[in-house]
Amino acid sequence: MAKNPLDGVLEALPHVIPIFLLPTHFKTHLILIFMEAIWAANLHDCINVKLWPVMGAGYHTIHHITYRHNYGNYTIWMDWMFGTLRPPADDEKKEI
Repeated sequence: MAKNPLDGVLEALPHVIPIFLLPTHFKTHLILIFMEAIWAANLHDCINVKLWPVMGAGYHTIHHITYRHNYGNYTIWMDWMFGTLRPPADDEKKEI
């Protein structure tokens, strides 16, 4: 599935808006973006490290399969609170 360009711009807003509201050194901003890139690579590398409550690749894979679960970015807290959490262990039981 391809993303709408507007969706990409809206996803970047949480990185851009705080710069105007809270003075941040440029190098700090670059380090935070670099860390986000490492996190994104971790979510898509298919290596499932089970470190609760961290949202790892196993959770993120389920998100891409169902598009109804595991919306969290870094942790599972909000998915747990709103009932959209689906742990990877649920999928392991269904394998034949």
